[in-house]
Amino acid sequence: MAANTNHANGKAADAVTISACPVERAIHVIGGKWKLLLLRSLLLNGPQRYNDLLVSVTGISAKELTRNLRELAAAGLVIRDTEEPVWYTLTRLGEGLMPTFTALLTWGEALLAAG
Repeated sequence: MAANTNHANGKAADAVTISACPVERAIHVIGGKWKLLLLRSLLLNGPQRYNDLLVSVTGISAKELTRNLRELAAAGLVIRDTEEPVWYTLTRLGEGLMPTFTALLTWGEALLAAG
């Protein structure tokens, strides 16, 4: 990800361009310390309430949970159902990550076995 720079006056433009590279785009959307763990929890456990996610992702703060859920919602991976009680659920795009998580599981098991 690179910021646009206006070389004429040396000021950085407000717009940030995201590469057309699919891998870079995917890392931009799901990268970070917590997003994959939140997505894993939603894939394994289905729709969850905020407090359930707070408990299921060990070590995440309420502030980080809120920020990451907003970013995942903005990316179209999670829906926040505002009916009381509030539930978070994966979209079809979010559910499409299941094969990726299956591959990570297989690779992680091999990594653990290798010592």
